[in-house]
Amino acid sequence: MKASTITKKTVNRRDFLKLAGLAGSATLLASCAAKTTEPAVEQAPVEAEAPAAEKVTISWWNQFSTPTCQEVFPKVVNDFMAIHPNIQVEFEISGGPPGGGDYFEVLLARIAAGNPPDSITLWTPPSQFGAQGALAAIDSYMDGAKLATKGAFYEGPLKSCQWKGQTFGLPASAGAGCMFFNKALFEEVGLSSKREDFPKTWNELKEYAKKLTKYDDTGAVAQAGFVPWSSRWLDPVWTALNGGMIFDPEEVKYKIDSENNIEMLAHWLSYLEDLYGGDIEAFNLVASWDDVYPNSGFNLGKAAISTSGAWAPTDAAIPFEFEIAKFPVGPKGSKSVTGFWPNWWGMPKGGPHPDEGFLFSEYMCTEGWVTWYENGTMDTPAWNKAPADIWCKAVETTFGLERAKDFHKFFTDYLVDTAVMWTSPIEEFATNTLGEVIDQVLHKVKSPADAMKEAQATCQSKLEETLKNL
Repeated sequence: MKASTITKKTVNRRDFLKLAGLAGSATLLASCAAKTTEPAVEQAPVEAEAPAAEKVTISWWNQFSTPTCQEVFPKVVNDFMAIHPNIQVEFEISGGPPGGGDYFEVLLARIAAGNPPDSITLWTPPSQFGAQGALAAIDSYMDGAKLATKGAFYEGPLKSCQWKGQTFGLPASAGAGCMFFNKALFEEVGLSSKREDFPKTWNELKEYAKKLTKYDDTGAVAQAGFVPWSSRWLDPVWTALNGGMIFDPEEVKYKIDSENNIEMLAHWLSYLEDLYGGDIEAFNLVASWDDVYPNSGFNLGKAAISTSGAWAPTDAAIPFEFEIAKFPVGPKGSKSVTGFWPNWWGMPKGGPHPDEGFLFSEYMCTEGWVTWYENGTMDTPAWNKAPADIWCKAVETTFGLERAKDFHKFFTDYLVDTAVMWTSPIEEFATNTLGEVIDQVLHKVKSPADAMKEAQATCQSKLEETLKNL
């Protein structure tokens, strides 16, 4: 049967980040956690095998809820317990913490009270939680691991788990982003619908968008070629495509107002001015331009090109023949890169069974996620040691075996080149701030340069304030 979506993929990133509410939660955690200037103390290295002791019961919290999740994840957990018969895993697939309530509020309250679960699944990066003192560092466990060694994951997704040289979680999936395009609309205007012929540069993409844009009798937009500003989670990718970045984790500094990023935003504005009538409010009445899911402009045939992630072929129910392609490169960029939106696993600080908690987290992010990928949603494994000959059965059911294998190879190959993302301790704050100033530019309240300078000052100030409290 066709896999239904993991919840995180059915909400847009801005709404999800508001739902997570971590800006306030981080403050709560910082106020509850003991302050220390000493380096974090890690657990002693352990071999990644079940301790030969009496049976231990551990708890796993997650936010999964769909029928596919309820069907597949119990199998994955049972497979783990068969390998480690001395570990019993307590869990539920209900969309929230045991007993109900807001996932993050309950989780952070339990961490602050000293009675957290042993393993958790996150849709917000462990680097942020690690910086706030909520998660245990797992570097020593990885040093002795059989599967989850540091070289066993794609570099970009693993970095999203790290803060100041320590690792605070593991990426299970690393669904890469890419371009989606409507083959029939391309062919209708004489453009090749082959993946290899898709535009390789921003300027070429805009020329395609111009040919694919249609207007009604009044001159209003009836079909958009492409809307580059629609998906906030891909902002770090677009900046990297032009040789820039939003946040530099090595320097612990925001770089929003670089010439690269100002040029990117000016280029986006040119789409509105040159192709879409210059009025963002009127343009937004035509369709919702974000992603490729039902009711989006792309899914309704009102946008010829859009963006999404590796999970979309199984989840988005696109009702026409489409193709995928790599992101085109900006004037200051050197190569095509992608982004990723993982499912992460972490171990809350103070968990009662850290050894067993790591074994479970390790399994779920390696062999266990392969089982999920094959039988659930096409959310590409972040484990680079996954077998090369796997594919998602849901894709095979819908598109055939050849297409399923093609999608798998495309997304796994693309993960070798990723943008720097999900690495800031104020990730949600910065995302929302950047989204606000982009909106101001599209409403012509600010110029791209002024907007990016404002975002830079706001985010850097918030970062420095946050770091003082850690």
